[in-house]
Amino acid sequence: MSREERRNYERMMKSMERGPALPPAAKARAERTAARRTRARATAAPPGSFTTRFWVRSLVIAAAAAFIAFSFQWPQMPFALYVGLIVFGVILLVLVGFRLLKRRAATRS
Repeated sequence: MSREERRNYERMMKSMERGPALPPAAKARAERTAARRTRARATAAPPGSFTTRFWVRSLVIAAAAAFIAFSFQWPQMPFALYVGLIVFGVILLVLVGFRLLKRRAATRS
């Protein structure tokens, strides 16, 4: 499209409506949603922080893995308990290590 054609097209479309405007209720709802999102971002914990949600989830995952390891060693009772406790500790350390790496990566970028 040449420059002259573009100018003519813009002149013709000058009085045309760009698109349907949002009704007032939809506009207010969109503004409330945007305000809610900005509040949620402001109160959100920084990446890599040790929140209660992280600790609960990590303890549940470590306990499940420990129970599975304990179950595999069940007939040999004291050894099974030791294996379960060791797996619990290792999994918990791995999850905390990943969280620390996430925190370190977030501070670098």
